[in-house]
Amino acid sequence: MTEPVTAVALKERLKKEKTVEVSRLTFRIRKIPLLLLAEESDDLWDLARQGQEILTQKIKSLLASPTLPRMRRILLKGVVQPHLTELDDEDAVSVDLVLSDYQLSSSLYIHIVNFSLES
Repeated sequence: MTEPVTAVALKERLKKEKTVEVSRLTFRIRKIPLLLLAEESDDLWDLARQGQEILTQKIKSLLASPTLPRMRRILLKGVVQPHLTELDDEDAVSVDLVLSDYQLSSSLYIHIVNFSLES
């Protein structure tokens, strides 16, 4: 019988980050849980029980029309560096400031979601 995985080994396997260039700026991003794409009213588990095709269509729909709350969640959780925050902070960048630049925020959103969908 093999030994169970250690916490350190599991964290290393799950901690996926990469560097991307967006609007001539370099960012460090990480994979995010895809459940962050859903709104609280979305029941992805119910859709998953109905079948893979129905769940896939819902996820495609969520990706095709991001809402402001969804983009905020994805950027806050997915951008590692520079640190994004909900509040204005000397050592961080306000996520709302990033969202004020549509090209930058939408490109970052797409990079984070595509990276999270990779296996």
